[in-house]
Amino acid sequence: MKPSIRRILADSHIAAVAIAVLLFRSFEFGIRSLGRPLFLVTGFLVDVVAVRGIPYGSGTFTLGEWLTLIPTFAYLSGTVISLAAALVLSRWVYGVGPFRSLSEYSTRLVRRNNA
Repeated sequence: MKPSIRRILADSHIAAVAIAVLLFRSFEFGIRSLGRPLFLVTGFLVDVVAVRGIPYGSGTFTLGEWLTLIPTFAYLSGTVISLAAALVLSRWVYGVGPFRSLSEYSTRLVRRNNA
C-alpha cells in the first residue's frame, strides 16, 4: 500500500523546511510592514523637536499619504498569509502548531540515526 502524501511529508524534511521558510517570510514581511509607519513617526518626532512643540496640521490624511501606505498593507497581508500557510501546513502534517512542530522535529532530527 502506498503511503499518503501527509506521511511522505512527515517522514521527509520537506514539511519542516517549508514551515520554517513560511515563518521566516512572515517575520520578514512583519518587519517590512513596520518600515513606513516608523518613518512617519520619526518624521513627526523630528518636527516636534524642531518647532519645540506639537506641529500644526489638519490631522487628516490626504489621498497621497494613503497611497504611500499601500506597501505597508501589502506586507501586512503577506505576514498574515504566510503565518496562516505555516499553521495550515503544520496542522495538516504534524497535527500541532508551527513552532511546536519545528521544536519536536528538531529533537527528532537530533536523535535520528543515519548510519
